Amino acid sequence: MTDQLLSELRKMRSTRTNLGLLAGMVFLTLLTVSVNGFVTDAVELRSHDNQHLVLSAGTNGALFAALIGIMAITSEFRHGTIRPTFVVTPRRSRVIAAKVLASLLMGVIFGLVAIALSFGVGYAILAARGIPFELDTAHVLLLVFGTLAMTALWAELGVGLGAVIKNQVFAVIALIVWTGFVDNILRNVVPDVGRFTPVGVSDSITAGYEDYLLAPPVAGAILVGYVAVFVAAGALLVARRDVT
Repeated sequence: MTDQLLSELRKMRSTRTNLGLLAGMVFLTLLTVSVNGFVTDAVELRSHDNQHLVLSAGTNGALFAALIGIMAITSEFRHGTIRPTFVVTPRRSRVIAAKVLASLLMGVIFGLVAIALSFGVGYAILAARGIPFELDTAHVLLLVFGTLAMTALWAELGVGLGAVIKNQVFAVIALIVWTGFVDNILRNVVPDVGRFTPVGVSDSITAGYEDYLLAPPVAGAILVGYVAVFVAAGALLVARRDVT
């Protein structure tokens, strides 16, 4: 298992797409922090919720972490490298487990970079504009560690989604459509349902301020459940599918 995990980590380190995703995450995070931090009126930025909006830009890293997970499995099917992988490791469940663990580690790295940028730059902007910091210690800790947990879990979720769908393009489209449209509609139109969605529970574990959100421990358990369901379904389908 250790050799398989090291192999997966080497694949991720040597894949240019992953470096592109990291660069894209850094750019989006800095852009979001800068826009929210400089464009928002100073009076409005003194509010707790608006400061959270600035400092939580790193939560966007979850989407990029999920893409890392999707690429980890779908790229092998797309380029045919899954065949030698299964020849070397016939137990397909072990391959999926290694990809899940490798993606988790990458998700943590993405989360560290994202929250460091968003919180560090955001705090610097508040200080430069002379705006008092309104978030308490508990909120900051939940935001930081919640972001790390969220990016790690979304990376694993990406592996499960990619294993279920198999086709790289369709898997990426499914992720973007759900997070960008369906999930937003549910949270805005039917909040009693939206708080249980993957994005809804992710907001809860990163100190989101909406009234309808769940308690962080409950939300975290639900997000873990989503990951478990998708990874188990993906592992089952990969084990049963013929590799062509």
